[in-house]
Parts: sequence; C-alpha cells; structure tokens
Amino acid sequence: MGMIEIGPRDEINKLYNKPANRKIKYCAVVAISITLALMLAMLICMEQLTYRNLLLMKGLAGLFAIIFVVLYGVLVYRVNREYINKK
Repeated sequence: MGMIEIGPRDEINKLYNKPANRKIKYCAVVAISITLALMLAMLICMEQLTYRNLLLMKGLAGLFAIIFVVLYGVLVYRVNREYINKK
C-alpha cells in the first residue's frame, strides 16, 4: 500500500507549477536538451567536423549547460524563498 503525501511536499509542488516558475523550468529543459543534442552531434559527426566547428560546438554546449545550471538555481531559489516566506 502506498502512502498519501500531505503537507509541505504538496505546497512545494504547487509553487513549482506556478506559471512564472513553469516557464523557467521549461527554459531549463530546453537549454539542457540543446546541450545534449550538441554533444550527441559531436559524438556522431566527429570525423566530418573541422577543428574550428568542433570547438564552436563544445563552447556552445558548455554555454547552454551553464545556462541550465543558472536557470535551475534561480528556480530553486524562487520556490524556496516563497515557501519560507509563507511560513
């Protein structure tokens, strides 16, 4: 038998699903998806890419990974700040 979660977890889920926080979450998912697509493309087409294109793709993958981390950090900060301020 499963347990029913009641309490702070439900409140936190509601905060994560607010429209502004949902937009940040989707932007973070898009950023990490672009990163994974670039890394997969580098892996598949390693022989056909010039050194300059390979460096450009690595740089863009790193940039989008950093964007993901920043967006996710902002999302967690916003949700936790709002949750703490409610108490």
